[in-house]
Amino acid sequence: MRILPAVVLLSAYLLSGRPASAQSAETWKTYRVQPSHSYSLNSKKLLRSKKKLQLQNNIADFYLYRNGVLVKPPKNIHYDFFPAGCLCFKYDDTLLLNSGLGASVGLGVGIKIYQDKFTSSLHANKKNAEIYKLSKDDTVYLQSILAEPVTQSLKLYQEPGFVTDEVIVGEYRASYKKFYQKNARARDEICQYTVRIVFKCRVTGGIDSMKNLTGMNAN
Repeated sequence: MRILPAVVLLSAYLLSGRPASAQSAETWKTYRVQPSHSYSLNSKKLLRSKKKLQLQNNIADFYLYRNGVLVKPPKNIHYDFFPAGCLCFKYDDTLLLNSGLGASVGLGVGIKIYQDKFTSSLHANKKNAEIYKLSKDDTVYLQSILAEPVTQSLKLYQEPGFVTDEVIVGEYRASYKKFYQKNARARDEICQYTVRIVFKCRVTGGIDSMKNLTGMNAN
């Protein structure tokens, strides 16, 4: 079975981000540690042989809603979620997690965890096409766009140790600010996304390690 790859949409959000200590406090929310919460990863049922071994600690169930309507995965996946990769690495005093869907969907979510707080962003990029804009009145379309969360929550199985090779297990939920996307008839559609991501992510030691993992998730 072909597993949908995680698009590593790091350039606009994760790799350009400053260490958490350099950012304003009001953008951060406090996560909750809830070991009794169910963090079942149904994506494991879709994995086979070598891919299962490679992805067992870097995997996510990615539920996506567009304008309140569930976005269905391809017909060969008989679930309501996209099986996706989840990557995480330590950057100075911050953990950076990223999960995303392939170029045909063109969405990724980045989460930063610092001390007992977190913040996040949704990144849209569909094959580098100039189809996005923040405001309906904008006259220039962009290849990619960042949407900030309107509401968000993060539950973790246990407190992170902020060390290499630890496995972070959790569930993230968010609704994002709207933006506009050009459709096939060259009209602008409102896009407002909501996500629910259940993930299991092994922390890597740096950007080079992250690049090695991305090769594992390639088409």
